[in-house]
Amino acid sequence: MRDEVNRFIRRHHLLPERAHVLVAVSGGMDSIVLLDVLRHLGHRCQVLHVDHGLRGTESEADRAFVEEHCAALGVPCHTRKVAVKDLAATAGTSVQMAARELRYAAARSVAAELGLGHIALAHHRDDAIETYLMELMRGGLSTIPLRSGPFVRPLLCVGRSDLAEHAERHGLMWREDASNEDPKYLRNRVRHEVLPLLEALSPSLRRVLGRSLDRLRAQGLVADAVLDELLEPVGDALPLELLEDTGRGGLLLHHWLRPLGFHPDVIERVLDAVEAGHVGAAFTSGAHRLTVDREALLLSGAAEPMPSISFGSDLALPAAAPFTVQRCSPDAVNLSSGSGVAWLDEQALDFPLLFRPWRQGDRIRPIGLGGSKLISDILIDAKVPAPEKERTAVLVSGDRIVWLAGHRVAEGAQARAQSHSVLRVSLK
Repeated sequence: MRDEVNRFIRRHHLLPERAHVLVAVSGGMDSIVLLDVLRHLGHRCQVLHVDHGLRGTESEADRAFVEEHCAALGVPCHTRKVAVKDLAATAGTSVQMAARELRYAAARSVAAELGLGHIALAHHRDDAIETYLMELMRGGLSTIPLRSGPFVRPLLCVGRSDLAEHAERHGLMWREDASNEDPKYLRNRVRHEVLPLLEALSPSLRRVLGRSLDRLRAQGLVADAVLDELLEPVGDALPLELLEDTGRGGLLLHHWLRPLGFHPDVIERVLDAVEAGHVGAAFTSGAHRLTVDREALLLSGAAEPMPSISFGSDLALPAAAPFTVQRCSPDAVNLSSGSGVAWLDEQALDFPLLFRPWRQGDRIRPIGLGGSKLISDILIDAKVPAPEKERTAVLVSGDRIVWLAGHRVAEGAQARAQSHSVLRVSLK
């Protein structure tokens, strides 16, 4: 098996000759075999063991086992403990996803400290097959890649049975993780229920699927290069014209949004909204927000609601207010200070004033218009992008809007030469 892994490493240029590599070792059979194979192939190894703190004394025993195993081999061992449950609770994600994120972050951190550019993971061919089947269930097509950033996976050419045979032949010891048998995890059900059923229908299933995944990865590299080239100038605004090619549009959108955590079902709804011309339709995924605008899909951070803030004639504001208010003389008025500043006649205002998000149906009487106009129409005429619309506010005096923040001041509320006192209201 060592020769097969060595050929695989060379064919795909996963590691240089006698590379200095950080090997992630949990203590299970897969990672113990990975360490053994890489050492015998002449690679200089250091080990990282991450304690997720999820299994109490069992986790402590895993760490002790890895440390003792490395000491017996004369291999440097680094351990890190991570707070998986805390991250899962604060981020609202699963324990498995939180563990993966923290594990990979710890590996990057330790590799950087040691000055190592390669981190070896013990994923094997059966892991890749299980991941592929799980992705199919979720509407995806991906599997475990050969490499991702500094991470390389030299065992993807061999299966679990190959690893078990190697471990037995060379007398390797390892720790068993009872969670690998727990049917509450989808991967375990795929491993212990779905795959055996498929193998009963096609005994050569693992070999065939492994070969198919090799082709899928190769085709994926070609497709990714093309899609990356198309997306390179896009940034956070994907022109709708790039989606007009029905054979490529969906693929391009998946390539853009899937790494940000957008579910395939959500991506399909985005396509439906684009085709139906639903300008303003918004979709979220974690910290990301996607909005359908007139000419592009706009990607932004998930918008925080604009606060509603009331203040009296003392002009006292909370520190977090997104605007400032100052009382000044008419001589201080500078109408060239931009649309983010409103100069208001204090005597024309009724306190308390209310700064709040604009609402559908809100109207203002802009200076010089001779009548009122819907705020929604003003924002449309100004071609304000949908995400910015949602963060637009108004300043209300009594029952009338005196300022559409960042855009228009109302007739009768503006500072004049004869004003006795002027309020300068400025967006931060």
